[in-house]
Amino acid sequence: MSRLTFVTRILLNYGSSKNCPYCQSPRTDLLARKNVLLHLRKCVSCGLMFRWPKETPSFSEKFYQSSYQEVSFTTELPDPDTLNSFVANNFVGSPKDFAEQISVLKTFLPQGRVLDFGCSWGYGVYQLKQAGYDAFGFEISLPRAQMGRNKLGVEILDKLEDLEQIPSQSVDGIFASHVLEHLLSLKEVFEFFARVLKPGGVVFIMVPNSGGKKARDLGVRWQAMINEKHTLALNGEFFEKNMAAFGFKVWAFSETENSSTVGSRINQNATLSKEGEELRVIALRSV
Repeated sequence: MSRLTFVTRILLNYGSSKNCPYCQSPRTDLLARKNVLLHLRKCVSCGLMFRWPKETPSFSEKFYQSSYQEVSFTTELPDPDTLNSFVANNFVGSPKDFAEQISVLKTFLPQGRVLDFGCSWGYGVYQLKQAGYDAFGFEISLPRAQMGRNKLGVEILDKLEDLEQIPSQSVDGIFASHVLEHLLSLKEVFEFFARVLKPGGVVFIMVPNSGGKKARDLGVRWQAMINEKHTLALNGEFFEKNMAAFGFKVWAFSETENSSTVGSRINQNATLSKEGEELRVIALRSV
């Protein structure tokens, strides 16, 4: 999608509401402007930072079916030889190597049924299965979901109705890597997580850390803060404050925290570092 098309879309949505997309509060403050047209706004009530003008749900769905692209084989599969190499090495050393992140999940959930929420073409589902989980994915982009099913042989749901059909309290864990910052609102997502997770289940979320050192130093000049793809700017305080209402105990930290000791540090009620560029959130469903 060209920059001109994005600017045109922003201008057309300049009359959109400045209410918080999470709690609908009208009390939102302008924190900064990016590229003149974009606002970074923060809700006084729930603390969510978000991009204004907002997207419409219909455009967002169309965008992720056709226009969205990411670096590192997210939109298009690597060539067959490269893919075979990735699979032969369980993606170790590839742009989509989740070994370190899965080791964090293992600390809190050694085994069980795990949903990779927003799984693209299934590289995370594949690695979760290799790690011993009964894993499946959800991906709203039909081409990517089909790629994962055809090329990696993994189970991927691709319709919102499919999520509604997942039985309540049937999933042990949810893995969501760099997905939530792209969404229009998170309340429905938190409700879904709370519904499908078993008591004691685990959500592991990864997003760009809009509360970390780089975000504080650069503000909206940090590319990941808000942009064409990122509608939400998320920090640990938002998750800690708002997921509790859905029955979750939440710990937020960044990749600067030692993944091999994060579990013991949580058990010791130690202060966790949130200074890195990737925010990681462990949310435990109340028993």
